[in-house]
Amino acid sequence: MIIASDNSSSPAGLIWDGNNYSCAYDALFTILYEIWSTDTKAWTRQLKEINQHHLKSLSAYFKKYMNGQATFETARDNIRHKIHSQSPAQFPYGTRGTSVSALASAIFAPHNIVAISSPECTNCEYFEPSIDDRLEFVLYEKENTPKSTSHWLRSLEHETHERCPQCFPAMKQPISFKSAPNVLIFEINSKKIKLSKTLKFEQEGETVVLDVRGLIYHGDFHFTSRIIGTDGNVWYHDGMTTRSSCENEGDFDKFSSRNLLKCRGKKLILVVYARV
Repeated sequence: MIIASDNSSSPAGLIWDGNNYSCAYDALFTILYEIWSTDTKAWTRQLKEINQHHLKSLSAYFKKYMNGQATFETARDNIRHKIHSQSPAQFPYGTRGTSVSALASAIFAPHNIVAISSPECTNCEYFEPSIDDRLEFVLYEKENTPKSTSHWLRSLEHETHERCPQCFPAMKQPISFKSAPNVLIFEINSKKIKLSKTLKFEQEGETVVLDVRGLIYHGDFHFTSRIIGTDGNVWYHDGMTTRSSCENEGDFDKFSSRNLLKCRGKKLILVVYARV
């Protein structure tokens, strides 16, 4: 792929900490800062609504960085310290490395129940009342690889061995979000899944759209990322090489799903969707 040369509007990037491997934080926080910076007031409120601890703090440090009161790396390191204090084994310092999926789960852990499920018959109209569900904003791929991320979202359900009390066939138990999420993150394991460029939710007669805003890759014990700007530009970030800036890779519309599953020898592991 030809790398576009114009980096004048590059998103801000985090510089890798080689003493305390920071690439998981660099990849995720670079994406989140770009999302937050598009509408700082709205995103500060929306992130706080998800998690009043980590995401509220992250927004506050992002604001300090934007106002020139702290470096981007200071913002990262302060949040990292908080996360490490809560779970030092899972989020270590030094050169042991961190799971970016675990990091995303920790900072996006919602304070409130965000999903419901309801057993229903596959044959007749029998259904049971909805119950609160443990689903959160980071989704993990099951054994049966979905065709696409949008298909995955539509087919969320629990395995159930119940039978309909009225006509006796197997029941199913689909899961749905109580309201359309502002951010949704998919962990990718399959080499064949199609990445839907948008996700759509019907909510109170309106269609809520989430776009791909970031992709995180892993290989050779290192994370890198792609950031998708609101203008459709794709930016590549690697805290080791591009450091505080990003490289323009061109128009997102010209990337096929296959192009997105790999990046410079590394494999896609997380896709970040955010509300437009």
